[in-house]
Amino acid sequence: MSDVDKIIKENDYVISNSEEYKDDKVVVLKESSEFLKWFLGDKNLHDKKIGFILDEDGTVKKMEVLYEFLKYYLSVKDKLNLKMEDYNSLFVKGYSNRFLEEALEQFVSSNKGGKFLRACLIALGYQSFGNDDDNYLALGCALELFQTSILIHDDIIDKADKRRGLDTIPVKYQKIYGDPIKDGNDFEGKRKDIGNSMALCLGDLGFYLALQIIVQNYRNNENLDRVLEYYNSVAIKTCEGEMVDVILPFYEEFYGEEDDLESHVMEIYKLKTAWYSVVGPYCMGAILGGLDDEKVHKLEDALINLGVAFQIKDDLLGIYGDEKHIGKSVTSDVSEYKQTILYAYAINTKYRDELLKYYGKDISVKEMDKVKEIFDKSGAREYANKTMDKLFKDSFKDILDLDFLSTDKKKLLLGFAEFLKVRSK
Repeated sequence: MSDVDKIIKENDYVISNSEEYKDDKVVVLKESSEFLKWFLGDKNLHDKKIGFILDEDGTVKKMEVLYEFLKYYLSVKDKLNLKMEDYNSLFVKGYSNRFLEEALEQFVSSNKGGKFLRACLIALGYQSFGNDDDNYLALGCALELFQTSILIHDDIIDKADKRRGLDTIPVKYQKIYGDPIKDGNDFEGKRKDIGNSMALCLGDLGFYLALQIIVQNYRNNENLDRVLEYYNSVAIKTCEGEMVDVILPFYEEFYGEEDDLESHVMEIYKLKTAWYSVVGPYCMGAILGGLDDEKVHKLEDALINLGVAFQIKDDLLGIYGDEKHIGKSVTSDVSEYKQTILYAYAINTKYRDELLKYYGKDISVKEMDKVKEIFDKSGAREYANKTMDKLFKDSFKDILDLDFLSTDKKKLLLGFAEFLKVRSK
């Protein structure tokens, strides 16, 4: 029996990118993006055995590591989701004050529906260097709680109406308190202020709830001090990135254009995305698993490019993605005068004045098509894609060069990188 026949016989589904295999079991997919759509589009596939007929250019190999990561991700995501449900139940219990109970209910409703990707990285980092147990769960939930809280603050800053496809907390408060039953002064203005103020308070509360979870669950863990120090370091970097992200559009619009605009944008990408979404979670899990500082620094160097590539992908999806998939308006980056690699490139071309007709303004879908056209013809989209692709390529090599990481765990990390590259939301 040939190797190909053996793969077909022993698996429910076989993946190949070659049309030469005509067996009914063979699913012909050309790219990782096709595999991701196929796999996530049918939950019945999650428990199936899938084999891979490898090709010479590595395309199917990428699908294979993507599949290994997806199996791992979906497994730990289910555990994390159940654990977060337990925490959410605890958050709303025991309040005799109806206003506090009401507030925590709004917080909990926002603390659902996350992807748990950061928590999954904590799990992977922990299990790569610690044990195969579930001791990562509390730390993973704590970081996801931090994520919810900082997004609540983000929504105030961005004046956002939707998050994860749902109403933001300021909008929820607009709906909780409808028409007044008593006369008063400036009801509409005060109702808006109350929504923002309550969101600010709930975001603050979430930060401390996250810290409480860490301390309560790891007080006897010998690595607690290192975990807390690293957690706080990542939180500080995130806040620093947010501050630059907030002030830069204002400065660009009203005070002058920075000669090194792209370097500012890249600094935001590193602080606000790379550290917070990739480097920090994985290394935090590794520290919980007992990895020493020298090796942690090597992990940081290996993962920073992946985090930046992740944010460029986000920027491209924010302009060219499907609103139903990404969960937010595709015009929001433009209306908020968002400083991205696309803007930083296009503003230095002959299309500058044309772009500024739309940037920073509330625009229609039709006008958004004009912005996309500007990014296309200016070369900004091509530049962003090339930069992103190089960063992904460099990150794959950097991960492969981690000599203290086992082959199996290296595959999972490479699968995560491939997932970030081909995702559509």
